[in-house]
Amino acid sequence: MAVRKTKAVAAIACSCIIMYSCNSGQTVQQDSKVYESITLKAENIELSETYPASIQGRQDIAIYPQISGTISKVCVKEGQRVKKGQSLFVIDQVPYKAALQIAEANVQAAEAGVATAELLYNSRVKLHEKGVISDYDLQTSYNQLLTAKAQLAQAQAQEVTAQNNMTYTMVLIPADGVVGTLPYREGALVSPSIPAALTTVSDNSVMYVYFSLTENRLLSLTREHSTMDEALRSLPENSG
Repeated sequence: MAVRKTKAVAAIACSCIIMYSCNSGQTVQQDSKVYESITLKAENIELSETYPASIQGRQDIAIYPQISGTISKVCVKEGQRVKKGQSLFVIDQVPYKAALQIAEANVQAAEAGVATAELLYNSRVKLHEKGVISDYDLQTSYNQLLTAKAQLAQAQAQEVTAQNNMTYTMVLIPADGVVGTLPYREGALVSPSIPAALTTVSDNSVMYVYFSLTENRLLSLTREHSTMDEALRSLPENSG
């Protein structure tokens, strides 16, 4: 019985070896397949990074009125390219025309008052030389002349103010650029203290982009280029 068991075990072992040999042969045959390959070569590439930024023109001018009044005309459109000195808005001119006419009339009246005071003073000087009037009367006449001249100067200053206010009814564009949004339209009451500007005129001949870097990225650039100045110089001047 012992001899038979030994032969049986030997037979099983031989069959296992034969099966393993067959399987091993199949594995070697599969590993011998030819695979496609590519050759890598070094190339220079540009890596782009995205940062949130704000774009502004060379100059952004907020336009505010210098007088109070109702807008009677809007002379431009949003996004329109305009030139310096071009009309932007017209504020109701009627009350300012009336004020200018009153100021001009006051100047004329003050000029007449000065002329009358000069005549009176000159006559008093002659009378004083003849001893007809006292020094007090002469000085009083002279003071009246000074008062008339002061009233004329005041009237002239008011006329200048009225002329300026009349000029301010025409809101002009201070520089070449592009008109922004127009929050106020015809009929709107505006003043120098309005919360929002009449509009903004932007000079887009030169554009500036403002963005910020994280602290980690800033340190990385500094390590890469030795100094921050070198890192800034390495950045591209223009980008698409």
